[in-house]
Amino acid sequence: MYQSKGKLFPKNYKLTGGMDVVVVPTHIEGTKATVELYICDVSGHQMFSDMQPQLLDNVNLVILVYDQSSRQSFEACAACLKLLSSVPSNRGKTIQGVLVGNKHDLVGQVSYDADGDGEVTAEEVAAANEKLGKLRQRAVSLEEAKEWAESRQLTFMESSALPPGKDIDAPFKWCAKNFHERYEERLAQLAKAA
Repeated sequence: MYQSKGKLFPKNYKLTGGMDVVVVPTHIEGTKATVELYICDVSGHQMFSDMQPQLLDNVNLVILVYDQSSRQSFEACAACLKLLSSVPSNRGKTIQGVLVGNKHDLVGQVSYDADGDGEVTAEEVAAANEKLGKLRQRAVSLEEAKEWAESRQLTFMESSALPPGKDIDAPFKWCAKNFHERYEERLAQLAKAA
């Protein structure tokens, strides 16, 4: 583990510098089913633009992630959807997925009553004010992000990777569950047709 600004991260933590492709088995709660998610994490770096159409061929679901304190990263999500739609196998199809507002821990509000006892002490005010000084301004309102996602048939979620983490796996579980439901629906249609 190493520390950055008082936060702990695993030593093997790495940012996406280019592309990362992994297969992640994801259990579907309430069933015996497991869906293998083929995840292509693309940083958007120009160096990899020639390979992106091959990796984004015939996409079923998408997870778009933006930094809640960066309007530029939010606006880049539109470019990602445009790129996905430009791949011949994806043209004309509605690509469902999730828009994730990341770094939830760095934007927003703080509680002055940290211990929840109904009384606010001078120490709690000092701690809250210190935390407020470290928070970033939300560059995109929750309403705007939700409206943008809904207008593109995406589900909106917030997350934070900082320990203890907040809903880090929720977008992946959503995608696995959505894929599994569509798969089961298709099997039922085929069984009816037979």
